[in-house]
Amino acid sequence: MFVAGIASAVIGIVLFHVALGRTLRANAGVRIPFGARPRETPPGSVQMRALAAGLIVLGAVFVSTEGWHWTVMVIAAGPVAAMIVLTLHNCRVSREARSADA
Repeated sequence: MFVAGIASAVIGIVLFHVALGRTLRANAGVRIPFGARPRETPPGSVQMRALAAGLIVLGAVFVSTEGWHWTVMVIAAGPVAAMIVLTLHNCRVSREARSADA
């Protein structure tokens, strides 16, 4: 079950980040707010994120048989990486806006 849980979580995290990448490309020159909808949502990205969330939770349930620390790592891995990616995107967009104004 542990290996199936890790595989499910990895597939879920990859799907989540593919959907995030599509959203970043669709909003290349626009800041994406944390906790709110982006200006443009690519087709299929919401469904992909929903499937990814289900796989991540399934993976967390499967790896919980080996200890609680694995569950925390699986649940935190995707969102932490997404927050970093969104922060970098928003910093890049702000930097480009400042350089265009100068």
